[in-house]
Amino acid sequence: ENEVKLKPTDKTRVAHLYHNSRENAAKIARQLHISREQVAYRIKKFESQNIIKGYIPLVNYSRLGYHIISLILFKFNKQSYVKEFKEKIKESKNRITTVESLAKCDLGALFIFKNEKERNNYISEILSSHSSEISDYWIIEPYFSEFYPLKFLGIKKLQPHIFHEYATKEYKLDEKEKKILSILNKKANSRIVDIAKETNISPELIVYKIKKLKEENVLITTRAYFNMEKIGYFYSVILINLHNLSKQNQEKLRLFAREMEYVDSFMLMTGRPNCYIQIFHKDISDVHKVLKDLKKIFSDESITVEILPLKNEGEDVNSLPFL
Repeated sequence: ENEVKLKPTDKTRVAHLYHNSRENAAKIARQLHISREQVAYRIKKFESQNIIKGYIPLVNYSRLGYHIISLILFKFNKQSYVKEFKEKIKESKNRITTVESLAKCDLGALFIFKNEKERNNYISEILSSHSSEISDYWIIEPYFSEFYPLKFLGIKKLQPHIFHEYATKEYKLDEKEKKILSILNKKANSRIVDIAKETNISPELIVYKIKKLKEENVLITTRAYFNMEKIGYFYSVILINLHNLSKQNQEKLRLFAREMEYVDSFMLMTGRPNCYIQIFHKDISDVHKVLKDLKKIFSDESITVEILPLKNEGEDVNSLPFL
């Protein structure tokens, strides 16, 4: 695919859309010192160039009663099994997204579960029904995770979005909220007037409900979902195992993730590895910089690092599979 060269203002626009895609075009225009029409035109262009693949909601699953997030990495006996397996799990009520890996494992899938029993039953069923295809698997379960703005595109001041905190109090969705979230799940940038037509709910009530879901920390934000390779960036996951995961070292890791320009998400886990960082990078020198800085910060600690290059950020995203 031919790389699309972005102008500096385009990079900032992409970063805004990644952090909050429903942000008012006039507000983005003011921040970028350009007209509202220019903002709208460039967004349409990103969509036609397939730089923007869609818009997805980011929700706090723990608030909806799903307290376990599992990233399961699968290794298959044959590459031909990967496509078949992806299709099989696509309609799962627990699967958020699927991503192909270019090393160690073949496929990673992100799942959510209400509790350990639901998770254990699901994994047991998958492993038994695909026992002849799956040669190995690894389970990564965060108890804390947060997302950052795309700092490498020039926006560093925006606050991170806390994506998962273990066992927060459950919020019960009413039928109208379920309908609104279902529409946002298909197209998170749907206009209020279009949501009203489709749900038969008044525009005023929709605005109120979306505001309430944000205040209740159920709907964290909505974001554009990009084909980053189109603009020359690639994804890798860095799996870190820090022998001493003290509170002080957890804070050091979090600060590192927040400040390092290539890092876009950060997770802490109870097992091994105990930290997960996703990075966007132009080339291998960007990856080396992240690793060198990490080793420097923890020069007095025992630390193991493993890199998983990913084919993309994820595909067939379904943020709310249970709705």
